[in-house]
Amino acid sequence: MNSPTPPALPTSPISTTVPTRPRRIGSGPWLIGLIVLISAVVALGGFAVVRSVTAPDAPDPPGGLTLQARPGRVIATWDPVDGASAYQLLRGDGYVVHQGPETTAEDASVPAGEHDYRVVAMRGGVYSEPGPVQRVRTGASWGEFAPLVAQFPELLPQAPDTAARWMNTECIRRYSGGRDEVGPSETGAGQVRTVFVVRCAAGAVDRPFGVFWFASRDALNAEYSRSSSTSRPVRWRHGTGLIDENGRGVFKITDDPARELAMIVVLETDGQDILDMVDSLPL
Repeated sequence: MNSPTPPALPTSPISTTVPTRPRRIGSGPWLIGLIVLISAVVALGGFAVVRSVTAPDAPDPPGGLTLQARPGRVIATWDPVDGASAYQLLRGDGYVVHQGPETTAEDASVPAGEHDYRVVAMRGGVYSEPGPVQRVRTGASWGEFAPLVAQFPELLPQAPDTAARWMNTECIRRYSGGRDEVGPSETGAGQVRTVFVVRCAAGAVDRPFGVFWFASRDALNAEYSRSSSTSRPVRWRHGTGLIDENGRGVFKITDDPARELAMIVVLETDGQDILDMVDSLPL
C-alpha cells in the first residue's frame, strides 16, 4: 500500500569503484583528502544504512550475486535488472560499497573477516528489495588506505602479508608518527603530517625503502627540507631528491600529480646504491 507521504529517500556515501587491474587513482591532494575523511568516518563507527523504499513500480531484486576474495579486496558481480538505472552494493548492515549503473564492483577497503553482501536495484529514485545475501571470508587488507597503495601497483604489495610483483617486495605499516608529529603531551605536537607510511624490503633485507603519504604539500615539503642543510640535491628518474650525510635519501615524485603527496625514502646499504635503487623502482 502506498503511503500518503512518500518516505524520504536515503542518502548514502558513494564509494568509487576500484578497477580490477590496479592503476593510479585520481589526483594526489583529492585522494589524500578522501582518505583522511574516510579515516574519520571509520573512527566514529560511521556507516550508511540504506532503507528500501518500495513501490508498485519498484525494480525486481537483483540476483546472481557472486563474490571473489582477492588479496586486499572483494570483487562482486551480479545480474542486470530490466529497467534498473543504478545499483547499490551493500556490505554488512548497510555500508554502501558502490553505487552506479555497473553490474560489477570492487570493495578495496574491506577488513579481514567474514562479510555479507547484497545488491539493491534503483529506478527513478525507487529502490528494490535487497537481493539474496552472499557471504565471503577475506584476508588482511590495507583498508581505507588501499587506494594509496594502489598508486604503486608494481612496487607495493596490494595487501598485507603478500609480496609485490617487483622483487617480491614485502611491506609493513608504520604506526609511529614523524618527528613533527611527536611531542611532549599525550596528543603529541598537534601536527598531522603523515597520513600513511609503509616500510618495505625488496628481495632481501639489505634493500630497504619506505613510502610516505603526506596530508598536504606543505607537510611533504617540511619533511623534505628538514635535512637539506646536510644533504646534496640530486635528480632521479621521476623528480628531485636529497641525500644526506648518513646515506638517507628522500625523493619527490614531480612528474605525476596523482602521486605528488607521496615521498620515497631509501637507505644506503652495502647492498645498494641510493640512486641506482630509486631509479630502478617500477613507478
